[in-house]
Amino acid sequence: MTDIVVYEERICTVKWGTFVILGLLSLIFGILIFFYPGVTAAVIVMLFGVLIIVLALLALVAALMSPGGSGRPSLLLFAAILGFIVGAAALVAPQIFGAILTIIIAVVLFVIGIMNVALALSEKDYPHRWLVFLLGILSIIFAILIMIYPLIGSIIIFGYLIGLYFVIYGILSLIAGFALRSVQKEYCKV
Repeated sequence: MTDIVVYEERICTVKWGTFVILGLLSLIFGILIFFYPGVTAAVIVMLFGVLIIVLALLALVAALMSPGGSGRPSLLLFAAILGFIVGAAALVAPQIFGAILTIIIAVVLFVIGIMNVALALSEKDYPHRWLVFLLGILSIIFAILIMIYPLIGSIIIFGYLIGLYFVIYGILSLIAGFALRSVQKEYCKV
């Protein structure tokens, strides 16, 4: 097979609509988060606190129902107790938990950015790979901004930075989706 045939086959298998759907969802979430920063921060911290308590409850049930002997029930019981403590801390001290959550989000955004940059640099045949590279750089920049101000910016991050991130990511994802569609129209039998 020639490189052109392989290139056309690879391009034709990528679903451009997923980029468009991701872009539209990102835009909607970004706009909602941007206009309600305080509510967004409070809801996210409270939801994580409740989620951790529910998971701790499930770990407790699993620990109590497990047969003894392997040490697994002890680990589950420890995880349940730790989960209750962390979940309660999120509900009692949402600012501190929000700052910790902010750092976790920054690390995730940084990893996403590194992966996008690596994808853009390694896939030489990918059309409009500069958009994927821009998505990666955007994620890395926002991750660094978030890491610099975790405690001060826990409300601002959820309101403005994350909202802005989703809006920009949504726009770039829409552009990438429609650019991929135009390439597929040219090379693929649709």
